[in-house]
Amino acid sequence: MFSGNQQPGYAVGTGIIVDTNYRIVASVQTGGGLTPADQHEFRLTPGGETAMLTSYQTIPFDLSAPQYGNVTNQQGWLQQGVFQEVNVTTGEVLFEWFSSNHVDISDSRVAPHSSDVAGDGLTPHSAWDYFHINSIEKSAMSGNYLVSARHVNTIYYINATDESIIWRLSCPGFGASTTSNFNCQSFNFSSQHDARLQSENDTTTVISIFDNASNGPNVTAPQSSGMLISLDHNANTATLLSQTFAPIAGGILSDSQGNTQFLPNGNVFHGWGSVAAVSEHALDANGQWQDVLFANFTATNVDGTVMSYRAFSAEWQSTPAYTKPDVYSYAQNTTAANTVYVSWNGATTVASWNFYASDQIGDPFMSIGNTTKKGFETVWTADAYHPWILVEAVDSSFQSLRNSSFQPTFVPSQSMAGACNAAGCYVSEQRYVA
Repeated sequence: MFSGNQQPGYAVGTGIIVDTNYRIVASVQTGGGLTPADQHEFRLTPGGETAMLTSYQTIPFDLSAPQYGNVTNQQGWLQQGVFQEVNVTTGEVLFEWFSSNHVDISDSRVAPHSSDVAGDGLTPHSAWDYFHINSIEKSAMSGNYLVSARHVNTIYYINATDESIIWRLSCPGFGASTTSNFNCQSFNFSSQHDARLQSENDTTTVISIFDNASNGPNVTAPQSSGMLISLDHNANTATLLSQTFAPIAGGILSDSQGNTQFLPNGNVFHGWGSVAAVSEHALDANGQWQDVLFANFTATNVDGTVMSYRAFSAEWQSTPAYTKPDVYSYAQNTTAANTVYVSWNGATTVASWNFYASDQIGDPFMSIGNTTKKGFETVWTADAYHPWILVEAVDSSFQSLRNSSFQPTFVPSQSMAGACNAAGCYVSEQRYVA
């Protein structure tokens, strides 16, 4: 996982490795004096000995030439994409690659000051992000690197020995496309994320991508989608093998973020990036994609307040090592029964909740009931009013997992009574002004 501080279009922080109980076992950082790691990629290689990290580095650059858009005839500033492979234990940098050494900035499809993340190139704090690296994967077959860069609409295959670009894949997009080694056969993509190797041999490489098809101002398709693409190295062609869309009317056009995950059972799973949703799709007996899951993180599909850079489907079991269940106990008055809300973020082994109560701190807590876990947050109503509440998480074998801290029951004052009912009180949307 990544932990850090968000900047416009990228972040600065550290790669964190946790165990199944969310205990930190290692942290990984870029080396060699490079700008700290960025959020776009932190990926362990098989075996976990090394990790891939991205970084966004600002450098002084002459942006006065016409092919660069005559940004300024004074000192200009460029933000280049960098990635490193780093030894997790020692921190040794095993490989690094700088986009400005290999990709001319005239290849960019995002002009300075053309979006809220492009930068204007005039100051170090607003450097032009011409490349925008967003995924890296190391080939298990060759040891080379597959790299996706959003602002040039291109996938690169990087030589792990001399850092050269072995091949590029891009399709007609926003104006003239960058030089591609493959001709796209009746399809295109742009502003893509999450390029992954699915299979490769000497003649054919199969990759998956999440095709955003939009960066906001520029659109190349009406819907974002997951793509499976075959690259023929003899014919120099790129063929779209399959494509999956969001299973809602009109689909989803996600102008940032997102990913495509091929599952072990052959299904494909999507996180829809700037739109707070996930979906899963399965092939039927006729080889057609059928939609088996669609879920929103929020009440609306597009509200701009909740996003997910990537989402994944996987078997996961955890009892968090350092946290307790969260509890809120409420009663409308001291003659009404408690309504208790309980959850434990990250815990997957909870099967039921036991509830205990006490009249005051120092008195023993007595059992007052139990209920099965119901989704992320379980709501339970007691048989009477209890001033103090404690909740115990229990697994499917009826073994105790952990207790909450003891919590006082919130009882609204008389002046709040009009804003409260049996379930709780309304949250004010206005500040009090004297």
